Amino acid sequence: MKRVLKTVGKAAAGIGAAAAAAGLVLRSDLAAEGVKAGITLCLETVIPSLFAFMVLSDFLAAGGGTGWIFAPFKWLARVYHLPDAAAAALALGLVGGYPVGARMAAGLKREGRLDGREASALLCTAYGPSPTFLAGIGAMVFGNRKIGLVIWLALVLATLPVGFLAGRGLQRREREGVITPPPMQPLSGRFVGSVLSATRAMGVICGFTVAFAVLRQYLLLLPGEMGRFAAAFCEVSVGCMSAGERGYGAALLLVTGCCSLGGVSVWMQNACFLRGSGISMEKFFLSRVLHLLFSLSLVLLFDRWLGMSEWAAVNVFSSFSEAVPAMGAGSAVSSAFLVASCLLLLPGGRGVCYNKSD
Repeated sequence: MKRVLKTVGKAAAGIGAAAAAAGLVLRSDLAAEGVKAGITLCLETVIPSLFAFMVLSDFLAAGGGTGWIFAPFKWLARVYHLPDAAAAALALGLVGGYPVGARMAAGLKREGRLDGREASALLCTAYGPSPTFLAGIGAMVFGNRKIGLVIWLALVLATLPVGFLAGRGLQRREREGVITPPPMQPLSGRFVGSVLSATRAMGVICGFTVAFAVLRQYLLLLPGEMGRFAAAFCEVSVGCMSAGERGYGAALLLVTGCCSLGGVSVWMQNACFLRGSGISMEKFFLSRVLHLLFSLSLVLLFDRWLGMSEWAAVNVFSSFSEAVPAMGAGSAVSSAFLVASCLLLLPGGRGVCYNKSD
């Protein structure tokens, strides 16, 4: 049976590769449009909302004496039966954007400050969109940034029961006392290393963003609503903005659902950062089902309690083909930054997607 499944899998992969090659040859215009849209999304949304948090997370992770900054989150780690070392990842994973938590969980696992089960539980909670992203989505889809921030609050609160359930069965241990911390680097060295590491990580994230922007162009060729659904499931930004084609109630649920799940593109980014760390994503996928149910329930409760429908501007729901979430402005400076980022990735060095064989 396994041999049959393996053969079928190889055949499906071959057919998919042939179809992709044919699509790129016959409709190269769609690929070009997708690349342009992906680069624009990186310049106007992804880099402004993520890069600073990437630098900050690496900088704090490298400075053993900065744990006091996240002291309030230590109690949350204890509720989840996680070591205090997870506090920074819990904080930055919720406010920094999707891949930040996965990167920090992988780093803590490789340093020995978390074991595999603890890191897997951390991944279930240190995951979600940044408030900056959702504020922009609120402005673009609903005409009011406050609606986006309320959705973000619902997503954060939904992680509390998910984190508690994910940590069940873990015996909380204090690992910091048995780990020999690495020698403290000078402040300038830590900053330079953090910027370089964050820049390489942004290269990976932007690569996935552009690739899925291209894929979206071809998925939209599918008949009926199938193409839009597939595109929304693959990329969270696409899903959020396509919600603008619906009425207020449907849009509220669609944006919440898309942000709770994250989409295939974000899942692949997480898998890239976790590569070689030994952290399983099985519990993570199960947690997304629970988080989706909790977050949808909470956002409906907030909507009824706060009367959020009255906040929405009239006639703001528009076609996704004309709307792109914008939280920053593309400019010559940001374009030069992207080029410089690519150049930093060229010299031979350890890739951002860690592999034991590197």
